[in-house]
Amino acid sequence: MAPPSSSSSLSSDDQSKKEPARSLDTTNQPHNPTTTATTTTISSAGGASNPPIGYGTPNTPIGYPPPYQPYPPNRHYAYNPYTQPPPPHYYYANQNYTYSTATAGGGGAGSGSAFVRGFLAMIITLITITCVVSIITWLVLRPEIPVFHVDKFAVSGLNISGPEFSAKWDASVTVENPNHKLKIYLEQVQGFVYYKENFLSSSPVDPMLLETRSRNSIAMKLATNNTEQHLVGRWVEEDIAKERSGGAVSFNLRMLVLATFKSGAWWTRHASMKVFCEDLKVNFVGGEISGVLDIGGGKPEDCVVYYA
Repeated sequence: MAPPSSSSSLSSDDQSKKEPARSLDTTNQPHNPTTTATTTTISSAGGASNPPIGYGTPNTPIGYPPPYQPYPPNRHYAYNPYTQPPPPHYYYANQNYTYSTATAGGGGAGSGSAFVRGFLAMIITLITITCVVSIITWLVLRPEIPVFHVDKFAVSGLNISGPEFSAKWDASVTVENPNHKLKIYLEQVQGFVYYKENFLSSSPVDPMLLETRSRNSIAMKLATNNTEQHLVGRWVEEDIAKERSGGAVSFNLRMLVLATFKSGAWWTRHASMKVFCEDLKVNFVGGEISGVLDIGGGKPEDCVVYYA
């Protein structure tokens, strides 16, 4: 009876070995990574190292994205920063955008710099043109300031001993226009008399016209009665009296002139002149209260003109 049991046991073993084989037949079943992993674990029980649980294929973790594969050319994919690095066209597009923005800002600054340079160039051009025109005008017209001479200067009614200072001045000044192509209009003339730097009297003078290469005389009559407009200090009277005792007193005749230089109808220029006729020595004889300018050799006293 022993042999039959042995054959039955063998048939049982063969049947038990065949049954798992039938369970591994997955020819007609869809591929399932989980099933494959389980089957591999059972069949490799003979000593092969078991892969970590949760891995579908060797060295490939389940639940993680597959390794990054380069994108096919000429195709665009939405960028997902949590699953894959940015595609090249995304990176360069942002770089180009940043560059364009910087370029636009630089262009604005460049435009402002160009405007400033253009404005400065315009100013320099205008100044250059003005200087060139002035030089040409000066070379063509050669404007010269008028010349002033004192022909007569006299004092009368000088009272320096009474309670109030009083005196009268009579002056004649010759004005000469040395220009060949310019006329001079003396529009406003104001005369002043000073003793040293102390103001004594003033008077306006009638305007006049000086033709080219001509001369004319300005007559001035000035007076002071020690009024509020011509108040003279007591120390000034004492200084004049002290100098008068020596036989002569020096006065200063000054003028403020507003003039216009003209050449026909195409060139006009306004000017302000200050005329200084200084140290006009008036001689007094004895105790007289009148004196006249001592002109040495009959030569008129020249005046200094400051032109602006």
